[in-house]
Amino acid sequence: MKIAIIGCGAIADAHLRVLKKLKRISQTIVYDIDYTKSEALANCYGVQRICRTIDELFNAERPEAAHILTPPMLHAELAEQALQSGSHVLLEKPATRTVAELNRLLELSGRMGKMLTVDYSLLGITVVRKAIREIASGKFGRLISAHCNFACSWPGNTIPYGSSTHWAYALRGGVLQNMADHPASLILAVLQPIEEFKILFVRRNLLPNNCPDLLQVAIRNQDQIGSFTLSLAHGNAERRAYFLLEGGTIMIDLGRQVYFSTKGKGPQNFVKKTLSGLLEGQALMFGTFRNVFQVLTGQLQRDPGIVNIIQNFYQAIRGEVELFITPTTATAVTGLLENIWNEIVKDDSKTDRRAKSRRVNQKIQHRL
Repeated sequence: MKIAIIGCGAIADAHLRVLKKLKRISQTIVYDIDYTKSEALANCYGVQRICRTIDELFNAERPEAAHILTPPMLHAELAEQALQSGSHVLLEKPATRTVAELNRLLELSGRMGKMLTVDYSLLGITVVRKAIREIASGKFGRLISAHCNFACSWPGNTIPYGSSTHWAYALRGGVLQNMADHPASLILAVLQPIEEFKILFVRRNLLPNNCPDLLQVAIRNQDQIGSFTLSLAHGNAERRAYFLLEGGTIMIDLGRQVYFSTKGKGPQNFVKKTLSGLLEGQALMFGTFRNVFQVLTGQLQRDPGIVNIIQNFYQAIRGEVELFITPTTATAVTGLLENIWNEIVKDDSKTDRRAKSRRVNQKIQHRL
């Protein structure tokens, strides 16, 4: 299968590592608007074919699958070209800027008979896949609520991506828009449809361009509630998810990739509290040791979520499995996040108007 890597930024390195593991590098083509990036990436991974234009890629090479890894402002246009040329498409997150763009791509992929999925890498992590299966199985009863804390941190507490010139800061939601897919996809993979949502956000002047650095989103449907907290540039990198069900609780430590569950109904007594605490501690300790061992022995590699998403993509193309990321989940995530950015932009407009009004009043007072 001939595979195209479109966009040779930092995330392309992870995708090519997976393709090398799958022994697909010899069939890979790379393209970036900056030819030097394409050349450097191709040399690093032994890719023989580099395209200089996007027309050359789609019209001459005609790849059977395309990984679209450019900034999201270009996703819809490039994915449409790829689908029309006969490619299956793997979109890096954020999928598209609007749900309307994504719906057009999903309609086109159905008409062309091609796969279209999104790299919500959190949903590819093994412990997350396990939690999703357990919730769907009914083993713990119906889901009541789901919450994810997703706190990011960069080396030396520097700003995300190192500079305000990074393309993520040009998004409508700023750098938040490039990170919110992670917790949002996790919650919406198990809790749909959305009937109402509320957001809170804070600007602490930690990020460039007055970008919010703390976001809280709450969603609900007829009888379930979900929420996630996204924190940027605050120094803490804690990432966990909690699922409360009628007959038990599931906890995932996303950083250590540890899964813990407990079954039970009724009020907690001394025995239940003690036993659940011991079992949770045991899960964290042994899970951490297991992961260290797997890293040292090469069984657990970097970016395991991306590894599993890409493997699932090609297995689905061959008709062996269903896609991890369904169109329903991708549409729900994109629609929710579009609404969130609309709310933030509205607040920006209000803030600008208030600031302008203050300046006018100050001038009037000064003249008086």
